[in-house]
Amino acid sequence: MMLSSLSLLLLPLAANTTPNHEEIERAVLDYAESYYEVRPDYVERSIHPELAKIGYTWREGQWSTHPMDYDGFVKMVAWLQSQEDKPAPGPKEVVILDAMDQTALVQLTGSWGIDYMQLARFDGRWQTRHVVWQTVPIDPSEEAIEADRAAVARAAQDYLDGLYQARPELVEKSVHAELAKLGFTRKEPGEAYEPSVMTRAELLAIAGTWNAEGDKVDADTPGKVEVLGVMDRVACVKLTALWGADYMHLTKDEDGVWKIRHILWQTLPPRASNG
Repeated sequence: MMLSSLSLLLLPLAANTTPNHEEIERAVLDYAESYYEVRPDYVERSIHPELAKIGYTWREGQWSTHPMDYDGFVKMVAWLQSQEDKPAPGPKEVVILDAMDQTALVQLTGSWGIDYMQLARFDGRWQTRHVVWQTVPIDPSEEAIEADRAAVARAAQDYLDGLYQARPELVEKSVHAELAKLGFTRKEPGEAYEPSVMTRAELLAIAGTWNAEGDKVDADTPGKVEVLGVMDRVACVKLTALWGADYMHLTKDEDGVWKIRHILWQTLPPRASNG
């Protein structure tokens, strides 16, 4: 068995690390209502200025790609303000797929389709940092769904194996050229989290050196891949590893290859004592 396929049985979280689901949901609803209700103030308070967003729409038998950053979101809402016809009220179903004290992974269903969203706390406020979305799934066969799920899991596993085994070629093939990665670390419980941005080039460099001596991992090192959502072109994963927990967004390219597009990670919250 490969080291990275081992899973870690986590103890219950300490009480003071429980994420506030109401605050997370409110931030996601602000994101949706900024469109439905045309509210620029909701954009400002709920979306991070370094938003990375990519979407896919299915029309006339083909997929179109729609990248958007924060400025693009602001311009979209400003354009809606200038129109006489405003968006019709629509669904805004929020499902929190996973959440910790500093980061969260959420699914939002709106009139435009389905978003997988990564949120983090910035200065005490939850904001959306990364989004992948698509129009309503085409409803492929069960075989196709299972094949996509396996390919998504394999990409996340390659990422982990590449770091644990000092094989940057595995990371390179699993990570998108336009990777956006943000992490939050702290040395001691109760300390403020420190943000850490990493480029794809920096990630590949670390992959070749971080465990080059083979002394960072052993048989008890955590390594767990959980596929939390898969659609035609977008997917989301939680990876638990030695350094913490990564929320991953993946997208499928025109050649049918799944690659990691966004990563939001944090050191794991403190665990309750055995007493």
